[in-house]
Amino acid sequence: MAGMIKDLRARPFDLPLVEPFIIATGRKDAANNVLVEVELDNGTIGYGEVAPSPYTTGDTPATCIAVIEQLRPLVIGKDVRQWRSLLGQTRRAVRHQFGAHSGLEIAILDAFGKAVGVPLYQFFGGVSTRVESDYTLSLGSPEETAAAARKAIAAGFRKIKIKVGMGVATDVARVRAVREVGPDAELSLDANQAFSPQAAVELAHRLAAEGIEITLLEQPVRRDDIAGMRFVRERAGVPVGADESVFTPEDAIRVVREGAADVINIKVAKAGLLGALDIYSIARSANLDLMIGCMMESKVGLAASVHLACGLGCFTHCDLDSVFLLKPFDCAGGYTLTGPTFDVEGHGPGTGIELGKK
Repeated sequence: MAGMIKDLRARPFDLPLVEPFIIATGRKDAANNVLVEVELDNGTIGYGEVAPSPYTTGDTPATCIAVIEQLRPLVIGKDVRQWRSLLGQTRRAVRHQFGAHSGLEIAILDAFGKAVGVPLYQFFGGVSTRVESDYTLSLGSPEETAAAARKAIAAGFRKIKIKVGMGVATDVARVRAVREVGPDAELSLDANQAFSPQAAVELAHRLAAEGIEITLLEQPVRRDDIAGMRFVRERAGVPVGADESVFTPEDAIRVVREGAADVINIKVAKAGLLGALDIYSIARSANLDLMIGCMMESKVGLAASVHLACGLGCFTHCDLDSVFLLKPFDCAGGYTLTGPTFDVEGHGPGTGIELGKK
């Protein structure tokens, strides 16, 4: 059985968006990602992807490529079937480059799955083969937000996540507009650290006064303001989620100890697949709900998160909608997509991703 790593490569992977995407921390017109390839001695290629975010993770495409190049001597010549010890070595070699290491982990585990003939969703537990995503609405006027919601609902989405952070009054008007066009839709909010604790509570209370139910208020305050997030959780009357506050298992432990959140959002682009598994165990042990999210990954990187979500089968919130925001390109495998539902059955081994194929 072939399993020796022959080569490790990284290159720019620029993908245009269908339309600009705007959140509280900035605007994106394209996904300037990085493609990672792990080639085995029999020609098998494991694919990974980095979705750099200078503001969130501190990564840029150039730094990610540089990190992968730095790790080549540690990876080439190693047996991919010994992936855990290998990734332990590379993680120790680069302590803080979260995005770059996540792309490497995806590529190595994809290559491992292909080498041993196992789809990653089965490797992660095989609980389910399907997962349903929400659809995220970027910042905009109430009219623009309502129009985007109407389009998503027409496409079959039952769960809508609304980016907020334009001020309490404006955000209330935007959420109200979405509720009017989607009276039966499940609504959640994502502030991306935009609010003070007091403003976040005010937003939740004003929506409640209008009878608008919110299933989750995600990252309402600064990532380092754990006390402020606990303040919101204790007073808002809606579940509070930690996203930017949790990159590592150590971050998850702090959030649990401080009672700062009801939900932890796991993003493979931040934590990597190994960190995601550790955070999953911490949250489950503390009886916290789990969300799985994404950055701006294409199908290449998103497939790993879809396989993880299906394999573990424990996520009460699923936000894997980046693929809907990007223009399509030649990439086969990973999953089958029907409306908002991802299905991994029949895809694999590994993630089953093959570039250059439709």
